[in-house]
Amino acid sequence: MERGERWINEDSEFRKAYVIADGWAIRYKLLEDGRRQILNFLIPGDLVGYFSLLFSTSICTVEPLTPLVVHSFTPEKAFDAFRQSPQLAVALSWLAAQAERQLDEQLVRIGRRKATERMAHLFMEINYRLLRAGAPPQAAKHFPLTQPLLADALGMSHIHTHRTFRELIRAGLVSLDAGKVVLRDRNALSRLAGFDSSYLEQGPLPAPTREALAR
Repeated sequence: MERGERWINEDSEFRKAYVIADGWAIRYKLLEDGRRQILNFLIPGDLVGYFSLLFSTSICTVEPLTPLVVHSFTPEKAFDAFRQSPQLAVALSWLAAQAERQLDEQLVRIGRRKATERMAHLFMEINYRLLRAGAPPQAAKHFPLTQPLLADALGMSHIHTHRTFRELIRAGLVSLDAGKVVLRDRNALSRLAGFDSSYLEQGPLPAPTREALAR
């Protein structure tokens, strides 16, 4: 898919679920007057539409932010695979649960953090997710994000977003290079945001889950 294509429309019928293989996408909701709230930025390895296994329609819109490659699977194929491999069902459920944990952090980010903290926290979350997905450290510091996208993700006006981004630039924490956000000082961004990566950690499964899978 190319950038800007409508991939999944709000209220459209679910037919498949997807895993992103390459590229970025955004998941968002539109208000009646055209205002947009970006719920999450989607990167390689992220699961999209997993709840098509449970619900008939989508509650949000998803579109590519960059050229995008995805793998798809139908509910029928998913359940066939789950019967053969409960471990796969747990792995996909983990991805869905991880998305919920990120949404929890998004609520706190836009609801209680100050403007510079919001932006720094979002940058650190994306950086950590890219590294966990296998991106090279240098590539994980470059984001194809514009200030309007940041405004829609952080619940801020475009003017407030511009001022906040300029503040981070003046502090030497980020820069703008060929239209991409570049992280310059991860440690300082992490301190500013009060970033705790524990909600993104991929640790071993709890003992009861491991024991249940072994039966």
